[in-house]
Amino acid sequence: MFKHPIKVSDIPPQELQELFLLWQNIRGDKSMPCRKDFRPAAVPSLLPNVSLVDVENDPRRYRFRLVGTATVKAMGRDVTGQYMDQIPGMMTMKERYDWLVENKTPYLYKGQLVWSEKSFLDYYAIGLPFSEDDSTVNLIMYGMYYLFPDHDRTIAP
Repeated sequence: MFKHPIKVSDIPPQELQELFLLWQNIRGDKSMPCRKDFRPAAVPSLLPNVSLVDVENDPRRYRFRLVGTATVKAMGRDVTGQYMDQIPGMMTMKERYDWLVENKTPYLYKGQLVWSEKSFLDYYAIGLPFSEDDSTVNLIMYGMYYLFPDHDRTIAP
């Protein structure tokens, strides 16, 4: 499921609702906030669900500046500092990243972790654009919420 435009009531996980409200608040009258508007220390409880992705142009590439611990747990590895095109399976998300850069507006996505060995997990993602000049997206904040099982999986003898 890919949804835009979005409002708070479209977002099931409370953590992602809070992140969306924070993004709207720090954006103010601009179309997008800039990176310096986001103060991680103000929202420590949300940080496990946050990933920051640098947007490079000419050619367009995406580098994971920060990957929250919930995403590290879901992926089974930390990809901080790596480019999307260097990580097996991640290019399946490039179309959504490109869409966000071109449309400069948030979206909500729900799907399965096809880019992870834990492809049985469902997740929600909210993509939030940031811009230093209020015109060009140079950073994407992703709020990620994983639907981890509430119980241990049965292991065959």
